[in-house]
Amino acid sequence: MTTPGVAEAGTLFAGVDRAVFAAAFADRLRRAGLDVTFPAIERCAAGLQTITALTLAELYWLTRVSYASGRNELAIFDAVFDAVFGSEMGRLPTDRRGQQRVDQSAEDDRLLPVGSRLDGEASSASALPWATLPSVTFEDVTDENAAEDDTAIPELRPSAIASDMDRRFDELDDLELERVGVLLEAAIPQWPLRKSRRRQAARSRGPLSLRRSMRRSMATGGDLVTLVHTRPRHQPRPVVVLLDVSGSMETYARAYLHLTRPLAVNHRAEVFAFATDLSRVTATIRLRSAEEAIEHMSDTVGDRFSGTRVATSLRTLLRHRTWSTCVRGAVVVICSDGWDSDEPEQLERSMKRLSLLAHRVVWVNPRAAAAGFEPRTGGMSAALPYCDRFLAGDTGRSMHDVIAAIIAA
Repeated sequence: MTTPGVAEAGTLFAGVDRAVFAAAFADRLRRAGLDVTFPAIERCAAGLQTITALTLAELYWLTRVSYASGRNELAIFDAVFDAVFGSEMGRLPTDRRGQQRVDQSAEDDRLLPVGSRLDGEASSASALPWATLPSVTFEDVTDENAAEDDTAIPELRPSAIASDMDRRFDELDDLELERVGVLLEAAIPQWPLRKSRRRQAARSRGPLSLRRSMRRSMATGGDLVTLVHTRPRHQPRPVVVLLDVSGSMETYARAYLHLTRPLAVNHRAEVFAFATDLSRVTATIRLRSAEEAIEHMSDTVGDRFSGTRVATSLRTLLRHRTWSTCVRGAVVVICSDGWDSDEPEQLERSMKRLSLLAHRVVWVNPRAAAAGFEPRTGGMSAALPYCDRFLAGDTGRSMHDVIAAIIAA
């Protein structure tokens, strides 16, 4: 036999979304005059998910400690709880001073049974006595339905930008691509750093600096009172982006420019565009928006949306008298599908030299997201052994992996 007033384990929330219940119950408390914060709703929802076998008594104390933060709020909370569940939970007897006292002899006996009845049936705590399941849409909730049940919560559907982040770049129109590009421009939280040969003073860690310690001892008559430790300084690591703007990458070049633009504007990265020849487009991206940069690249990149010569472009970068200096110790990001018209042996030699000069080589190939993808093309198979990371980067969501590869320590 079960104790009266105590729900059977695991039956109180049968078929009910506990997170929706926490939000709907908080709405009831707000309309009653109780100030319920969003962190309180999160705590209540987390507690409901933790306790699998929940009784009515446990529900009362869980919601009470989550939503009622002061003694003056207990009366409002008890009134709302009684109105919802039709019980007298939590109202303990008081002593002469008006304070509640707890009788440890019969805890469960003081918890009165649920008094409400659903549709003329016998009262039980096997189901919640009010609707917590969400409505389909706002339009489906008419005035009559709202009058009957004003606790219905609309169904939470993903926003347009959330769905755009999971779609391939070649499936997005200009407006959708612009929305995804704005998120990508703000998705770089930090910049990769490298240790410098110069050192700076530290409090208690690192090797001891005798020169700085002796210089500081001049203020104390030559006595070494304070020992100065040092640690290496950190400087921003160079980042070089090689963007393939050939015909096969036309649908992805626009999205990749949204990612490379904040790298060039805020973090001084070097950006190169290549098809059959290599061109430096850093100045163009820094001075213009992503849309204007694409239109302006037709003047600076004469072979835009034409063939692809990856090996020739890399060889030009590594042999240039000024461009080659930015590759040393840098994170090199190559955005290309690997369809190269040059010989695979040429690309292998260029990638081998690039891997020796660069700190990390990240290759972003949007074709890699296809099911059963294998780098069977001669250029891609020749370059893959010299890549530290090989990522897809075909959606806005997958571009977060590219950002993580760039800023990784």
